Amino acid sequence: MTKEAENEKEIDPKLSRYLHALSSVCLNQKQLSYYLAIHEYNRLRDTFLRLRIDNRWDTGDATKTQERLTWFLEHGRRAEFDQHRHVLSALGAANRSNYIASLKKGDMDSIRQLIVYSYMNRLPHAGIAAFDYAWYLIICKAGAQQSYLPKADAVESMLDVAKRIQLAYSSWEEYLFAYACGNLYDEAGASKNTSKATEAHILKLLTGKYSPIREFDWKFDLTPYLPSPHVENVPSFNS
Repeated sequence: MTKEAENEKEIDPKLSRYLHALSSVCLNQKQLSYYLAIHEYNRLRDTFLRLRIDNRWDTGDATKTQERLTWFLEHGRRAEFDQHRHVLSALGAANRSNYIASLKKGDMDSIRQLIVYSYMNRLPHAGIAAFDYAWYLIICKAGAQQSYLPKADAVESMLDVAKRIQLAYSSWEEYLFAYACGNLYDEAGASKNTSKATEAHILKLLTGKYSPIREFDWKFDLTPYLPSPHVENVPSFNS
């Protein structure tokens, strides 16, 4: 199959639904959130999501989209979170408590350090990578739909990130909790209503009858969708 044909090939519906399930955690839009999580892209929903993604992450063209995807993949919010986590982990319990108590009230960096302090021992080694990876998936899919990214490349990238997610977390519950911590860290200083909306959305994803995450085991087998290994043409000794 030519590269052009690969780029026009539609993603397998079941794989698309699984990737949607992984990224549905990003759709915390109060009353609309569960509707957006249940239903995949249509014209109105697609337009709404593109505007929301662009407003939050400045992904309004191909260059900006690729830059944001690279940032999420290589750094994201987890890099800063982990830096705070390492510093706090190096302190003894008493010194850690004293340090947190000394932080300047209302300062954004202080708020974020307090969030790290509150959740660092409740997260697996991957920390809040779930936040970065979930947003990577949804931005990548939107970018492909906008023709900012070749479809084949987008699918391959999303598969890679989906594998990273499965390796980093042991269950849907752990993944969603890590995302919630990451979102809280990202939106530090936001109103309590914002964090409550995220919590309500995650609870609905875990318990809702039609939630996309309930359609899949955590270790959904990605093997059938992985690209075939590229084999170079090896010249024959008889040629």
